[in-house]
Amino acid sequence: MTDDLDEVRALLPGVTVSPVDALGGSSRSAVRRALITRPGEPPTTVIVKTFLHPESWARESAALAVLPPGTPAPRLLAAGPVPPVIVMSDLGTGTNVADALLGMDPSAAESAVYAWADAIAAVHRTTAGLREAFRAELDARAQPGSAPMTSVAAQLDQNITGLREACGPLGVAVPQSLADAFRAEAARLDDDAVSALSPSDACPDNNVLTGDGLALIDFEHAEWRHIAWDVAYLRVPWPSCWCSWRLPDDVADRAVARYRDAMAAHLPYVSTPEFDRDLASATVLWAALYSSWFLPQTLAADPAAAKGLDSPRRRALLLHRLDLARRTSALPEIAAFAGELREALVGRWGEVPLALARAFRG
Repeated sequence: MTDDLDEVRALLPGVTVSPVDALGGSSRSAVRRALITRPGEPPTTVIVKTFLHPESWARESAALAVLPPGTPAPRLLAAGPVPPVIVMSDLGTGTNVADALLGMDPSAAESAVYAWADAIAAVHRTTAGLREAFRAELDARAQPGSAPMTSVAAQLDQNITGLREACGPLGVAVPQSLADAFRAEAARLDDDAVSALSPSDACPDNNVLTGDGLALIDFEHAEWRHIAWDVAYLRVPWPSCWCSWRLPDDVADRAVARYRDAMAAHLPYVSTPEFDRDLASATVLWAALYSSWFLPQTLAADPAAAKGLDSPRRRALLLHRLDLARRTSALPEIAAFAGELREALVGRWGEVPLALARAFRG
């Protein structure tokens, strides 16, 4: 009987590899813990991640390969393309931000959100000058140029088309001027001078609390992009995630301030009004444009953000995000569109408020 670890043994010759337990993963990957023993050394556990899609393997292994020592993330120990697998250091069995948000202790949840901001700042700070290194690592793992540094530009027209198709039956127009406004805000965030490596899916469960603080553990969507895209996760909040309950405004504000404090000495830009404006762009794009991801299914039903997990319903998420976008004075045309779309949806559903994360419900 095979334990499906032969590919790891091939990557680590002379090392004894034994299975420990399965840790789940997603529809894109499988994650396991294994025990490795090197001659003359005590046994240690590692994390083995096997990927369904080669590009996900290329992105995660390339990202981990360029992260400097001390970055709050796993260390890459080995990687192989056939099958696409990586072996990385085991950061333990600690809790994560989602555990804290879904718990009963508001202080613990607040601390976890601040720890998340610290971890994001650390990744941005340590990778800010490594664009070409990340490009080289990607090209070494995929056909050169086939894996874009960022997906923002590649997906922009698709997102606009999806939004236009979903809004048509509602009588809400997505004119060319609005499409141009979305493109202009995305172009504003196309600035390598204030970009860094991003996990691109830094959800509340994609991290683990260690003895040295919170570490980020999922880089299979890693890309090079403007730092505001990640910081806006605190404002929306958590736009690509299942645990996307609302944060108290003061907690989100303090977490953003904490990020700025951690980055200011390295990148003074984060202390300027220009960063505020860029953060508004990223927030509104997450809130309005990327509603195209789930608006069609939400018109037909009101599914949870993730089946089988403690996640909010899509209608509450959508109305909350459109309310956020319509209140952004710096982007009047997008704000007006968000208000019109929200009004049309409230006319169908009534108001559907998005609750605070459980720990903050009093």
